[in-house]
Amino acid sequence: MVILDGPRGVGKTTTAARVVASSVYLPHDLEMLRVDPVHFLRALAEPVLIDEWQLAGTELLWAIKRVVDDDPRPGRFVLTGSVEPASYGPTHPLTGRAARLVMRPMTAAELDGSGAASTLLARVIAGELPAVGSRVAPELDLGELFRAGFPAARELADPRTFLEAYAALISHRAGEEGRDSSRFLRTMRVLATLTGQAVPDQRIWAAADINKVTWKLYDDLLIRVHLSANVSSLESNRLKRLTAYPKRFLCDTAMALVLADLDVGRLSADPSLAGRYVESFVAQQLRPQVDEVGGSLFHLRTAGGEREIDCVIETRRGLIAMEVKHAHRPTRADARALDWLRNEAGPSFVQGFVVHTGTDCYPLGERILALPVTMLTR
Repeated sequence: MVILDGPRGVGKTTTAARVVASSVYLPHDLEMLRVDPVHFLRALAEPVLIDEWQLAGTELLWAIKRVVDDDPRPGRFVLTGSVEPASYGPTHPLTGRAARLVMRPMTAAELDGSGAASTLLARVIAGELPAVGSRVAPELDLGELFRAGFPAARELADPRTFLEAYAALISHRAGEEGRDSSRFLRTMRVLATLTGQAVPDQRIWAAADINKVTWKLYDDLLIRVHLSANVSSLESNRLKRLTAYPKRFLCDTAMALVLADLDVGRLSADPSLAGRYVESFVAQQLRPQVDEVGGSLFHLRTAGGEREIDCVIETRRGLIAMEVKHAHRPTRADARALDWLRNEAGPSFVQGFVVHTGTDCYPLGERILALPVTMLTR
């Protein structure tokens, strides 16, 4: 079966409903389901959508396990959910019986109606590099970063009110779990201001004026509601003295900008600040591309900060690395960390990119290209 996870409002139910024969919507159908879940599920035309399954608790998963163990034909159930349970108990009931897919906020390509096109990452893995040349892609408009990836906000001229309300409603979830919703929202705002930074947890809980235990509870909830989209640090025996801190991101760049109370004017006036949110935008475009190719997304930073690479993607072919620059004409100096990684990784280094906000694609060294950000969105 398929378990379809992701933040609330990204289109999981709408998408799943298009491919099923019958649907169970919770909490509306909860009482009917609870009377005799096994016989109830067996009576439905398949495939069956169970929406917001977590509202029935993990007991539902054990009932589904019984149904699929009796008849293991694939594709019988699609489960959608926006909040992971705090615990599944001693074991997950559907281990070996379910494939988990993640739906994320929409990419720029999807917002523009070209989400079905082959992605840059898939093309690179297939051995097809971007075309080198002048003005091969549009310049990145910083206003693009403020386009929310939630379908309901797609047609709004200014999604700020929608995103503020979304964050406030998520903070109410903290209140429902016995936590301080106002402090949770304040913690989200702190994380939004730390976008693109690898920082110790202590810096977060100190800035949010909470303690370590509270931060761990908030961090767990942010992961369970799929708003946290941190990029873990790369671990490798070949590469020594790497930092272990993840880079902090929210799943939607526009939401991070709104919670950090930033606008295009502030970004335009502070290139360093803008660079961190351009990196967030790049990560948002890459996450579904990485999922598609079965890869893993990391960042790399040596313990002393001498070398840092924003995105390192492990794929079946090897490593693809990207350094993000808020600049129109990156130089060889901007590729130094990629040079180092290529030399250290050897044959496992497939391709490096210095991703920039300009329009030109050109070589910066062996297996390294300057790549316009907008080529990631086409």
